[in-house]
Amino acid sequence: MDLLGTVTGEAAGSWAFLAAVIGTTFALLGLGLVQAATACALVEIDAGRPVGAMKAYRLAFRRLRPLLGAIAIFVVAWVVLTTTVFLIPIAIWLAIRWALAAPVVELEDRRPLPSLRRSAELVRGRWIRVGSLVGVSAAIALLAGPLLGAVLIFLTDTPLAFLNVVAGAVYALAMPFVALVTAYVYFDSRARLELEHVERPSELPAEIQLEAS
Repeated sequence: MDLLGTVTGEAAGSWAFLAAVIGTTFALLGLGLVQAATACALVEIDAGRPVGAMKAYRLAFRRLRPLLGAIAIFVVAWVVLTTTVFLIPIAIWLAIRWALAAPVVELEDRRPLPSLRRSAELVRGRWIRVGSLVGVSAAIALLAGPLLGAVLIFLTDTPLAFLNVVAGAVYALAMPFVALVTAYVYFDSRARLELEHVERPSELPAEIQLEAS
């Protein structure tokens, strides 16, 4: 840090790294909570029980600690792997394998590591499908706000504070759609995995146990 209080050199790199970790953690926490609440809401609707946004989030918060644990493991793995360019493909592969962790935590009452293993089990053999649906939609949702903000910075004289509001609004509007995609991919993967030995699997009857814990 120089005499003016400006962070330089290795200290600047450390602060940037810390900011990236914190930003990633909060972004994934927000996404995970929306995914969990959406999964709970769909289960309640399927059971014929009335549900609103507040009730869905109350149900999701009951499993907040294991959800936080799963997200923490993901963030650590992602940050470690993405510090080296050559390991970024592995980070992407791992992110898709763990893409269904939030509904697993919420609907199957699993702890962090078992939930990640269960997500990998559900994704196995469906990596491209999950990646193209959940992975791409989540990436677009996470990047759309910042990209729109960057475009507006170059093309307009809009104040930065307003640009932050725009980016946040885009993020908030996109997250529910990502959560819906994640929930339907989870239900589809679980039904196909658990009913793959049924004589007529194309019908996929609703025989899996779904209950918001």
